[in-house]
Amino acid sequence: MLNLITNKTKACCILVLGFTSFVSQAQFNDGCDNEKTTNLSYLRCLDSKIVLEKRTAEMWANKILLDLEKKQNETGNLQLLRVFKRAEQEFDKYVEDNCRWRYLNRLPDTIAAAIAFKRCELHSIQKHIEILKLQ
Repeated sequence: MLNLITNKTKACCILVLGFTSFVSQAQFNDGCDNEKTTNLSYLRCLDSKIVLEKRTAEMWANKILLDLEKKQNETGNLQLLRVFKRAEQEFDKYVEDNCRWRYLNRLPDTIAAAIAFKRCELHSIQKHIEILKLQ
């Protein structure tokens, strides 16, 4: 029964995150407006933004991990850390697949496909940071 509730909860969260990602993708500002002079400079800008946002997400995840380790030691609840780590792994898989279909949808225009993938990845990471901050 608990497994069924967990799977339903995961599916619901993924759908909500996907829907908010889809709705806000249209008005998403990637911060690379000045770099849109060439596709190559735009792709480089997106890459650098992705690296920065991944570092920020990792910082927030590490903070949460430390907090959960402390709480686990205090309470003996071994599920906290395990569930958080699994959620982080599942999020990475979700982003990869969610952005991959956008990439494939833009083919055979490989530049447009790469831009779509990177914008999706950047936007997903930024939304993930917002969610991590809610902790």
